[in-house]
Amino acid sequence: MSRSFGGCKRCKSRRQKCDEERPTCGRCKSAGTQCRYAMQLQWGGRAFSRSRFGACMQKLEYSPGEFIYTTATASPTTPTTPISPVSPTAVTTITAPSTPLTPPAITLPKSVDPFSSLNTNQKSLLHHFLSDASQITACHSGMQQEICRMLVPMALQTPSLLYATMALSAIHIQALNNQTENVKSAPDIARLMAMSLEHFRKELQSPGTRGTDALLATARTLCLAEIHSGAIQPNSWRAHIEGAQALMIAARGKDGWAPDSSEGFRRYLDRWYRSIVSLTALTGNGPPIGGVTCQTISTPVSPNLDTPDYLDDYWGFTVSLSAVFRGIGAAAWQTPPDQPADAEEVTALESSVLELIDEGERVPPTFYPGVAEGLSNDHIVRFTMCNVAFQHSALIQIERRLRRAPASSPAVQRSVKKIIECTEQIGPSPGLSPWTMLTTPLFIAGCEAQGYDRDRVRQLLTQLYNTIRVPNVLQSLKFLEEYWAHQLDENESWNRFLDRMRFDFIPY
Repeated sequence: MSRSFGGCKRCKSRRQKCDEERPTCGRCKSAGTQCRYAMQLQWGGRAFSRSRFGACMQKLEYSPGEFIYTTATASPTTPTTPISPVSPTAVTTITAPSTPLTPPAITLPKSVDPFSSLNTNQKSLLHHFLSDASQITACHSGMQQEICRMLVPMALQTPSLLYATMALSAIHIQALNNQTENVKSAPDIARLMAMSLEHFRKELQSPGTRGTDALLATARTLCLAEIHSGAIQPNSWRAHIEGAQALMIAARGKDGWAPDSSEGFRRYLDRWYRSIVSLTALTGNGPPIGGVTCQTISTPVSPNLDTPDYLDDYWGFTVSLSAVFRGIGAAAWQTPPDQPADAEEVTALESSVLELIDEGERVPPTFYPGVAEGLSNDHIVRFTMCNVAFQHSALIQIERRLRRAPASSPAVQRSVKKIIECTEQIGPSPGLSPWTMLTTPLFIAGCEAQGYDRDRVRQLLTQLYNTIRVPNVLQSLKFLEEYWAHQLDENESWNRFLDRMRFDFIPY
């Protein structure tokens, strides 16, 4: 069996595949043993020597290639307490040997609480983020762990990111307590968001933090908090995306990213930014983020022969499809109201999607190096269907936004049924899966659904909300109901309806 990345401690130690059922997985239930889940944190973000822990520690090498971190005042022959990767509960400590020839002696375990500087409520919010809230935008357990390892240690050193992360966690708790409708008015959440923004402004003005990974992480987390809460006000979530863009440009500079940036975190921020910009272009009614000229596609998108067209496990769709989304947004923005877009450009975009669909039917998807090894065959199948759902979302938008075809056209209805079919096949499953990414294609299909298909979309969005508890999913369903009830006629697209209602919204 393959090793479990997000499974319980027993399955991990035995290097067995865990079904990740909670509170007790299938293997532990069969064995009649206690099932425990824990997450191991790695202190990333800043270099260790520059962190608040590194400032009071020194590296002690007691034999070639073997070392521990000790207090700076410790003697090499005195037993010392090392700092090792920290879990949210405790770590086991090891003492330095009295001589290089003696192996390290094991002392009594000593608890190390990385959250010791936080009050009880703040600790509770961060623990909820680690165990639950971090799952709502993750497609598999390996991704969830990676996000937590990168963000939480960084948050403990960056006030703006700390408060933004707690706000995101509080939003999720509010939804779990069936208080979704009150998220935007909840005083605790508003206070956390205000504290994050206050510290964010200060950190942006500080030469020591300007352009760092932590500020980019704050912009990303504030954006997610605004979107997940169901924000509809202009310049709320969109402002954070544009702010992240400015920070990324500043951080790259002339010679690429800042030298103290973590390579893994750079890659994560890049991928998050491209995904949110692409989805905004596909479903939003504002100007393309980043400008129009860099988004327009005049020739079909084909995968680069030197670089595979990766199916990004952070997004649920391929890199080439992301470029098509941006092209659709740019073409729609440049087209006058009630007129079809340039026929040549529309044909190029449609050809790109159809080519990607044909390619996907011929060969299995390619994931970024190291990802597929942590996925089961069922997971890979679900990712494939998720990508297909996004491909048909693009086809619907090409027909409706660019060609101005009516919702009843056969091409639109074929894609509606395909998205519903893929979503029903993916469905909620034990552990994390691409199911968490399906708000966008389900909403796009729902806008054009007719008859019984509307009931199917309604049921699926309700099921999705009950699974991941993101208020924006419920907001998406609410807006669908309003659109179905108040649409002028089948020629009025969702984007025109957004303009008429004068609010800004992204189904994410």
